[in-house]
Amino acid sequence: MRLVDSMLVLDGHSDSLIRRRNDGQPLELVSANPLYHVDLPRLRQGGVDCLFCMVGDSDLGVSLELIDAAHQMCSNYEELTLCTDALSIREAHATGKLAIVLSIESQKMFDERIEHLRNWYRLGIRMASLTHGGGLGKPELQFTPAYFGYLSASERETLRRRSAGLTPFAHEALLELSRLHVPVDLSHCNDAAFWDAIEHATGPICYSHGGCYALCPHSRGLTDEMMRALAAKGGVMGIAFYRGFIHAENPTLEKLIDHFIHALEVMGEDHVGLGSDYDGVPRWSDPIPPDVSMLENVFQALSARGVKRLEMEKIASENFLRLLPT
Repeated sequence: MRLVDSMLVLDGHSDSLIRRRNDGQPLELVSANPLYHVDLPRLRQGGVDCLFCMVGDSDLGVSLELIDAAHQMCSNYEELTLCTDALSIREAHATGKLAIVLSIESQKMFDERIEHLRNWYRLGIRMASLTHGGGLGKPELQFTPAYFGYLSASERETLRRRSAGLTPFAHEALLELSRLHVPVDLSHCNDAAFWDAIEHATGPICYSHGGCYALCPHSRGLTDEMMRALAAKGGVMGIAFYRGFIHAENPTLEKLIDHFIHALEVMGEDHVGLGSDYDGVPRWSDPIPPDVSMLENVFQALSARGVKRLEMEKIASENFLRLLPT
């Protein structure tokens, strides 16, 4: 039996719906489509049981379109079901259905209106980033844009000192997300905003897709200090499959596994998960593995590196599930 067939497997970040929308393709994941990294046949082949789908960032109307598409997709196809808590995800797995969980990758679209956040919760959103990297004031939730690229440690620290963190609305959103028990996703925050959120967040928290800065000096990698702080808040880091986050010159599957091993060593087994970023990476840069059908390769490589069964189950889903309502 394959390892993925003996565990509940959850991918904490996928851009597959919005990528299709931006390409003018049908807004569903059921039909096989080789243009993308994710579709239902390959999710089945890869052993994925739960997919966190990004359904909006900066445009309110686009987000509503994507949310409606996700609801319609789950209504029209018996193989899929929309889930809003850990129990419904486990029930979907037990009945052989693919669980879809809705996430947003920014709250810029809310234009500093907290009622929009509450309404998006009512529509099914169960993970919410504060920002998609933007800044410079309203309606962004961080004052300074996030840098995207490679930085030396000294350059990164200089940039952090020059950056401003979260806006007043971001702090209001943090409180509301805590009340709703929706995980706050710190992916794409600038470093000042990351530390601001770490200090003030009182509810579940994560970094859904990124890498380890110690292994690849990209700004979307967390430093060991950041990783330890996230773990101390009970948070989870999803390891992304984007080549640029894995290694600057020679990304390979083994180097991807290095990120999992490093995160386990720094954060502990309760704080590491999967956050592939499939269909969110640039088209000119194939992720590793190249699509979701090959996810078994990741678990086989983890096993070969001495990661134990219980640790793999936590990476596969249990850590992210812990952040959701039961």
